[in-house]
Amino acid sequence: MKRVDMWIRAVGGAAVLALALGGAAGCGGSATTGGPATEHSASTGTDTVPGATAATTAPAATTGGPSADASPVLADGRSPVYLTGLDTTGNTVTFDLIEFLTGDAAKAEWKKEHPENPDGPDNDYMIVNKNKRLRTLPVAADAQCVVQSTLGGTDTKTIGFAALPAFLEQQNKEATLTPPAIAVLPFWLTVRHGTVVRLEEQFLP
Repeated sequence: MKRVDMWIRAVGGAAVLALALGGAAGCGGSATTGGPATEHSASTGTDTVPGATAATTAPAATTGGPSADASPVLADGRSPVYLTGLDTTGNTVTFDLIEFLTGDAAKAEWKKEHPENPDGPDNDYMIVNKNKRLRTLPVAADAQCVVQSTLGGTDTKTIGFAALPAFLEQQNKEATLTPPAIAVLPFWLTVRHGTVVRLEEQFLP
């Protein structure tokens, strides 16, 4: 099964990818300008944005780091996400948290969603995205971004956060994207004390 087909099946037809970087990439400016109208989600109780244009990205449903009387936006550690917005002026990243399942966990979820065709998933991974809540976290000034040198390849290179919008803009020319995501592939965010210190692009066969 091709990678894009796998995404469509894995997320149940949800909007997966979109380009929203505009012309601010790679020069230390913001990758987002303006802001689309929001929709209120009854299931999550948060405001979300149904999509983004080439000049805008979705604002976050939640912002900032953890506080003493609230749950953290994202727990410390390494988590898979779809990127939905990059602000290289304010040093923030907006994202949609997903589940990236492999092995037995992927097989169990596949059988649950596809009882008529239990022999899956292809390539032994499955992406699950049942909650479209968008979140925003600050990014460390020295955060590193590990990305694929070529789309679909296994070689990687490391760039700074300020260079990530330009990299994604170039990479996205090779793919068809659907809002609100702004990257062809999922990313892993490493969070320490409520701040993103590393972003890693996930290889998909």
